[in-house]
Amino acid sequence: MNSTALTIDQIRLSPFNVRNRIPSVDDTATLEASILVEGLRVPIDVHRMRDSRMYGAFAGRRRYFAIKRLVERGELARDWPVPHKLHEASDAELTEMSITENLIRTDMEEHELYAGVAKAAALGHSAAQIARNLGQSDVRKVERWMRLGQLAPPVFRALADGALTIEQAMAYAGTADRELQAVTFARLPSFSSPTQIRAALKIGDTLLRRHLTFVGEAIYRAAGGRYELDLFAEDANERGRIVDEGKLATLVEEKLATIREQVRASTSRAELRFNPARPLFNGQVDNQLAITPTRKGDRLVLPNHAAVVACIQIDAGGEPAISYWWETRKAKFGGEKPAVVTPVSSGPIGRVATAAGPNSDATTRREEGISQDATFALSAQRKAILRAALIDDAEAGGSAALDYLVFAQARALLGANSGAAERIGMRTIGGDTMVGVSHDAHALAHQHLGPMPATQTTAAAIARIRAQPFFSEASVDAAFLLYRDEDPQVKNVTAALVAGFALDRSLATDDDRLPIHDVVAHLVGADRDDAVRRRYWTPTAELLDLFPKAQRHAIGAPFVDGATHRAWSKLNSRDLTAAVHTAVTRAGGKGAGWVHPLLRFTSPFLAHQTIAQEAAE
Repeated sequence: MNSTALTIDQIRLSPFNVRNRIPSVDDTATLEASILVEGLRVPIDVHRMRDSRMYGAFAGRRRYFAIKRLVERGELARDWPVPHKLHEASDAELTEMSITENLIRTDMEEHELYAGVAKAAALGHSAAQIARNLGQSDVRKVERWMRLGQLAPPVFRALADGALTIEQAMAYAGTADRELQAVTFARLPSFSSPTQIRAALKIGDTLLRRHLTFVGEAIYRAAGGRYELDLFAEDANERGRIVDEGKLATLVEEKLATIREQVRASTSRAELRFNPARPLFNGQVDNQLAITPTRKGDRLVLPNHAAVVACIQIDAGGEPAISYWWETRKAKFGGEKPAVVTPVSSGPIGRVATAAGPNSDATTRREEGISQDATFALSAQRKAILRAALIDDAEAGGSAALDYLVFAQARALLGANSGAAERIGMRTIGGDTMVGVSHDAHALAHQHLGPMPATQTTAAAIARIRAQPFFSEASVDAAFLLYRDEDPQVKNVTAALVAGFALDRSLATDDDRLPIHDVVAHLVGADRDDAVRRRYWTPTAELLDLFPKAQRHAIGAPFVDGATHRAWSKLNSRDLTAAVHTAVTRAGGKGAGWVHPLLRFTSPFLAHQTIAQEAAE
C-alpha cells in the first residue's frame, strides 16, 4: 500500500493514535539502534491528514519518534524513505485500528484504551461495531471501556494521573451524567471508597428503589421517568440510579393520596388525619399508643376521637404498611404516663474511665522529652484529626461515625464486659468530664487546635447543622420529627459531630493507645499520612517548639542532607525550629508528607488480618 515514498518530515503523529504520549529517549534507544543496523522491519501505519499534504501515523508511535530522533541527530538522512502502509478508512476505523495495534503492547495504559474507545464512539460507531472491529466478543466489556473513557474531564484526569483507582473510577462511571460526576468528584475526599461514591451519586439508593417498587417501574417509565442501570454491577439488573427523583416523588404522593382515601372509606372516617411517622417516646416508637382496629363487616372500627391518626409507611418490599395510633399519651391516658426504663448500673460498667492510665503520660513524656501539657496538646490534635475524618466520611455518604457511636455507647451503657470498664475510645454521652488536666494544658491545646485544617472542617460542619430546620425549631418534639425526615447525609454528619465530640483523647504509644481509634481511622481514611497532611493537619513552628532540641534534630534529619543536618547543631532554639519547620513543610520536599508518629493511626489488628489473609492466599 506504499503509494509514494515518504520522509519523516511528511509524517505527523495522528490525532487518531490512542498512544499520544511522547516516549522518553530511553524508550526508543534500543529501537533506534536496531533501525540503524537493520532498517525499520515493521512499517508505520499512516493515513492522509484532512486538509493537509501531511500523513498521520495512527499506529507506530515509538517507530515514528525513533526515526525522528535519528534524523534530528543526523544519523539518518532527512530524505530517508520511511517504510509505511497507507490506509483509507473512516476516522472511527482509524481509531479502532490504533487500539487493536496497541492492545497487545504491555506498556499501553488502561486510560489510553478507554479514551480511544470513547473517541471511536464519538466518531459515530456503536459499542457493537467497536467490539467487532476490535475482535472483542464481549460487547458489555466494550461498553464499560466506553463509559470509562467518557468520564467527566476532572475524573478522567485523576484516573490517568493515578490519583483515582480503577474501582473508584468505575463507581463514578456508574452514571453517564458527567455533570453529576464532576460535582460529586469535587465534593468528595480523594480517598472515598467506591461504596461511598455510589452513595453520593445515589446509585443503588435503598429508599428510592423502595419507592420505585411501590409506584411500579412501568408506571414510572410511562410517566417519562428514567432509570439508569449501573454498567459495573455484577448483575446487570441489580443496581441503578433513579434519574428523575422529583417525578418519582410526585408519583409516590399521588399513590399515597389514593391509599389515604381508601383508608378513610374503610374506616368511615372522612376526617381521619395521617401523620408521616409513628409517635415516639424517648426516641423510640411508642407502642403503647398503637391501635388495633376491630372489624365490623367490611369496615374497620377505630376509637371515635380526633386524636386518632393513621400512618402509611412503605416497607422493604415496596408495599404500603398502614397502622393506627393515638397521637399523644395525653389523648389516650388523660395525662403523660412515664415510660418504664430499665435502670443502668452506676458502677464501673455504667461509665467509662476518661483519664489516661497512671503511667501512660509519664511514658510518653519520658520517650519524647515533652511536658505533660504538651502531651495533652498533641493528643487533642490527634483527636481533632479523627473527628474531622469522621465528618468527611459522613459527607461522602459513609456511616462509620454512627456505627462507632452506637456500638461504643451500647457497650458502655449496657455493660457488655461485666468484669471492668472497657476502653471504647470515647466518653459516655453525658458522662464525666476529663479529669487530671490543668487549665494551662487546655489553653495550650486550644492554641494548637486553632490553625488546624481539621478544626475548620469541624467548624464548617457545625455551621451547616445549625442552619438545618430541625436545629432551629423551638419545639423539641417537632424538631425531632423534622430530623427523622432529614436527608441521610445530614443525619450522618450530625452523628459524626456527636461521635467526634465524644472522642476520648489518646496518643500513639503502646500504653496510651486506643486500638479502636486506629480501626475507625482506617475506615475513614485517616490512617494514611498523605490524607492527614492534605486535609486535616499541618506542622507549625509552635508545635515543633513543644519538643526539646534533640527531638527537633531527629524530626528534621530524614529530610535534609548530612551537611545541613550537622550545621543545625550550631543553631539556637528559635532558628532550629524554623529550619526543621521548613524541612517538613517545603512543597515537593521529602518532608511534605510527614506526620508525627504520635499523631498517626495504625491498627495492629488490621495489620494482623492482612498478614493472615495473604498467608491464606
